[in-house]
Amino acid sequence: MLKVKNIRVGYGNVPVIFDFSFEVKKGEVVAIVGSNGAGKSTLLKTISGILKPTAGEILFNGKRIDTIPAYRVVELGISHVPEGRQVFGKMSIKDNLMLGAYVLRSESDKVSRLKEVYDLFPILWERENQKAETLSGGEQQMLAIARGLMSNPKLLMVDEMSLGLAPFLVDRVMDTLKVIRDKVTVLLVEQKVQEALEIADRGYVLQNGRLVIEGTGAELLESDIVKKAYLGL
Repeated sequence: MLKVKNIRVGYGNVPVIFDFSFEVKKGEVVAIVGSNGAGKSTLLKTISGILKPTAGEILFNGKRIDTIPAYRVVELGISHVPEGRQVFGKMSIKDNLMLGAYVLRSESDKVSRLKEVYDLFPILWERENQKAETLSGGEQQMLAIARGLMSNPKLLMVDEMSLGLAPFLVDRVMDTLKVIRDKVTVLLVEQKVQEALEIADRGYVLQNGRLVIEGTGAELLESDIVKKAYLGL
């Protein structure tokens, strides 16, 4: 579904990602893990069209997307849930969700999609008229994921889902990915290495903008490199 080939990305003259390649197959949960500053968020911004690579190419369902604007990437079926949730706090939960549906053409499609999202996240339906800022951190993360799903994406990219959440909320939010994985392909970027790899079919470890190791989630959890660098074992 997604193929990233030897991309290089930077900010001005400062390189961040060096010749990084990976792929995501339909129906998978793929995790990109690594410490803060490794280049993970930069990678997702490049795939979604916010940043442009200086080398390499990105293909989505066989179509090159690194040369098109971000709004076209969304229309093709990639939804990006940004780091820090970025919900619109003064707007209602329902209005936040409807903003995520702007690419859907008919009102009936939007209503149908809203019902599907509410079925996944009943807490949002119960509070749909509340302002988003009244939700807890974990609930706001669910709202951000739900908003990303409103465009009916083929690929959902989630950036640092656990950021700023208490450990029990991390588990709760991770469980939501187990629910949606049957409906959409997921690319997850995460500092919580163990939690991400436990739910991932495959994973890639990014360090200082370079690929260190790749494998199935289970293989990476047993890797000496991962154990020493990220799991404290």
